Formats: sequence, structure tokens, C-alpha cells
Amino acid sequence: MARILNLAIVILELIAFVRVRKTRSLKESLIFYTQISNILTLFSSVLLVILGQRYFVEVFRFLSVSMLVMTFFVTACILVPLSGRGRELLFSGSGLFHHLIIPVLSAISFLFAEDRVSLVWIWLPVTVTLIYGLIMLYLNASGVIDGPYPFFRIKKLGVRLTVLYMAGLMIAVGFFSIAMGFRRSSQTDTKYIFVHGLAGWGSYDTINEFMPYWGLTGGSIVRYLNNRGFESYAASVDPTGSAWDRACELYAQLAGTRVDYGAVHSQKAGHERFGTDYTGRALINDFDSSRFALIGHSFGGATIRLFSEILKNGSEEERAGTDESDISPFFMGGNGDNLVAVVTLAAPTNGTTAYDMYEDDTFDLSAISIPDEYEKNSDAVSKGTKPDLDGRADYDYASYDMHIDNALALNEKISTFDDVYYFAYPCSSSIEDADGNQTPDPAITENMFMKGAIYMSRYTGTTKGGFVIDQSWQSNDGLVNEISAGAPFGAPQEKYEANSPALPGRWYVMPTFTGDHMSLQGGLTKRINIKPFYLTLANLIAEISVE
Repeated sequence: MARILNLAIVILELIAFVRVRKTRSLKESLIFYTQISNILTLFSSVLLVILGQRYFVEVFRFLSVSMLVMTFFVTACILVPLSGRGRELLFSGSGLFHHLIIPVLSAISFLFAEDRVSLVWIWLPVTVTLIYGLIMLYLNASGVIDGPYPFFRIKKLGVRLTVLYMAGLMIAVGFFSIAMGFRRSSQTDTKYIFVHGLAGWGSYDTINEFMPYWGLTGGSIVRYLNNRGFESYAASVDPTGSAWDRACELYAQLAGTRVDYGAVHSQKAGHERFGTDYTGRALINDFDSSRFALIGHSFGGATIRLFSEILKNGSEEERAGTDESDISPFFMGGNGDNLVAVVTLAAPTNGTTAYDMYEDDTFDLSAISIPDEYEKNSDAVSKGTKPDLDGRADYDYASYDMHIDNALALNEKISTFDDVYYFAYPCSSSIEDADGNQTPDPAITENMFMKGAIYMSRYTGTTKGGFVIDQSWQSNDGLVNEISAGAPFGAPQEKYEANSPALPGRWYVMPTFTGDHMSLQGGLTKRINIKPFYLTLANLIAEISVE
């Protein structure tokens, strides 16, 4: 969304500057604060469209937007009342664009679609405005120019009144800078790392600019939490990769290094050992010294659990098969003392029948009637979750890890650590039908999930490994069984009680969230205001962080 809005700003700026050039040259334009602020806006918006929301781009945007808001204020509250030229200055010609439309659109984009910068940059628009004002005062005092604004005419106003005007202007631009850059003070020193699920995306992906995975059409949850003092980040890992590969990618993004999948693993799995290099563009700047919580949706749950295991205990196989001078610190273990919490959201922690039921010859799919609209719309799920086969071993994909037998085997390799808090949030969009059977509720279940949800709500059977799937597995969210999205089977666990203090080293199974698999993303067509949920979660983690 930020890129779209800034592209619109670029187009409007170009239209406005074409109109300005019909009446004055560029050199003549540069004495106007309006023109300077709009030139800065043009360049900052171009950078955002091309490069995305990098930090230096957002600092540049903060400067230009603060100055634009100052432009609007001076025009509407000073120049129009003094001159009586409201129509000319605000509603016609280049003034319509430079004084009104672009400042308003830029403020909306910055406040609601862009990442905020720290208020330590408040001095920047104030300093630039002060330098501009001092230059204009000098040029007026020396007789080079007259104006271009009445409060710079020092010969006419006198020093005392000019100083008062300048002080008022500096206070105003300072106020607008605070208003544009305001974010609540930090609520905790814990950083929140969000990891997406199967077919998902994060902050390194362009699509996240237009539709954030965390929030979808309801707006970015990561930005929402950041603006409320909870420092949050969204990782971008392989949409269909295995939990191992995704954990390695998560480490590289947090540590700011090149992805190392491990010499042993990559040779066995049949792919390159090294991946994307995140040197100089780490997700967070001080990972080694930061307290952090990991929050994983769907297969992001398996990703963050395996990540925590490797971070703390390393990989015995990689240590045995890799020269010590060549091995990644990730596989050495001994880290992770700063990990506060692991939170899984609608995660197939114990696997999902969404895969196993199609491979069970005893389950007669043809006996179950599926409405045509659900049959057609289910193709989107099939395409989005199908791995891009590239020669890797068949076990190196998310789809393998989410089979029940394989998920249970993965759980055996992942520890529940005594110094980490664990929370599991299951989801379900199932209801009981007239016969007392589970069935998906179409009012809260996306059409593309309905076919799979109907099958899952009818399925019982036995996995190839002999694990029995009974009726307790039938309640589901369209992709993951409610029972599977709780704690890992066999791990220390209990139901969460709001009035009881949480303790580390055990899993708390939270009350089931009513909604389908995308509900904790904010929903797609079945939209949910999910922001209160994440604010409550952020506060919960903040509270345990100080215990």
C-alpha cells in the first residue's frame, strides 16, 4: 500500500511541477519553502517506490512529510487569512497539488501505510526549516529578495517581530514533526519476531508492501505493534521449504549473515549449501544482545520451534560432519539465552490430516458431496501449498514435515526449554451440524478452505506409521486440526488460566480462537479486526518478560 500511495504522490508531483514551470524557472522556485518541500517529497517517494521502506528512505520521508504538513499549515492558517487568496492558494493551479492534495496524501501514507522512524530524528525537519528561514532572512536583509513570505520581510517587520515569527514557525514545525513521527515509548525490551506459514511472505518480500501477511487487508500488525511500543519484525522464509531450511534462513536474517543450510544437510538434501546473504540488512541490528519472542503462524510454528532447538543445542550431525573453522555458529549451539517466548498460532504442531487423508486408501472421498463453488475455489489452496520441486530430497519440503508421522518425529528432536515460555493458540471454524457431526461454518470459513475442511471434519483413519486419527481430530480451521495446534504431544502442558501466573518450561494451550486458518492473519474475505488479539498477546509477553 505504501508503494501505491507514493507512486500516486510521484505522479501528482510531476503534474504539479509541469504547471509550476509554466510560470517560473526552477531557480525562481527554490526560494519557496513549498517548492523545496515538494521536491524533497518527489525524491523521497521515488526512493520508496523503488527501494521499499528502508530505514534511510523513511528518514527522508519523515523530513519531507513534516515539511509538507508545515507547508499546508502556513498556507491555510497564515497566508490565506493574510491575503484572502484561498481559492488561488489551495484550490487551483499548482497550489491545489502542492498546498493541499499532496500534503494530505503524504500525511495519510506516512501515518497509516509506512514504517515510522524514531523521534530522535525530530531535529531534522526543524533544522532544515531553520536553515531555510535564516537564508531567507539574510537575503531579505541584504535586499536580494523581498519575501517570498511576509514573515521574512525583516526590514518591514523589524527584528523583534521577525524573531517572534521565526520562533513560532520553529515551534510549529517541531510540533508537526512530533505528530508525524509519534510512536508510543517502548513497552518492553523484548523484540517480537513474526514468522509466516506455508505460502507466506514477510518484510523482505515486495508483496508485503501491498498486502502484509500479518494483517492482510486490515493493515499491518507489525506496524500496529511498533506504533504502540512493541518492537516487531516480520521474517521472510522459504514459502514451501522444510522447517530446517526455514530455521536456517531465519537465523541468517536475525544475525545478518549469509544463509548456511549446513554442509551435511545440504549434501543429503541435494541443494546448495549457501543461500541469500543478509549481511548489512539484518532483520534486527542487535540480535545477539536482544531479548526476543518468536511468533509463528501455521508452519511458522514448526520453524520457530526447530530454530529454538538449533539455536540452543546446535546440530550434532553438522558439528560431526563439518570442520570447526567452516561451521555456522548456528549449528554450534550454546545461544538463545535471550529467547523469552515461543508462540504458535494455528500451527500443525502434531501434523495435519489435510495431507494424510488424501493418502489413506480407506477414506472414500467420493462418498462426500462437495458443492461446486467449494470445489472450484479449493484450487487456490492446492496451488499455494504445492512445493516448487527443484531436485531437493522429498523430505526437504514443508509438506513432508506436516504429515502427522513426520511432524511427530520432528517433535522428538525439539526440546521444551526450562527458561522459555510457550503458548499455543489453536483455531477452529467447525460447528456441530444437526446430526452432531463436525462441519465447517461457511460464515467464518474462506470458500477456498471449505472443501478441505469438509473432508477433514469427516476423516478418521490410521497413518502409515500407525498413529490413529479419531473423531477428536475432526474439528479444524480448514488446514489444521484443532487438536494438533495445541502443545506437542508428550510435552509438559496445561490449559491457560488468565488469572494464574504463567511459568516457563511448559506449554500453555490457549482458548481456541473461533475462525479459519487465515483468521489470525486478519482474514481475507472473512475479515476480522485482529489487532486487539495481538495487542493482548504483546502485553502478555511483555508481562512475563519482567517476571
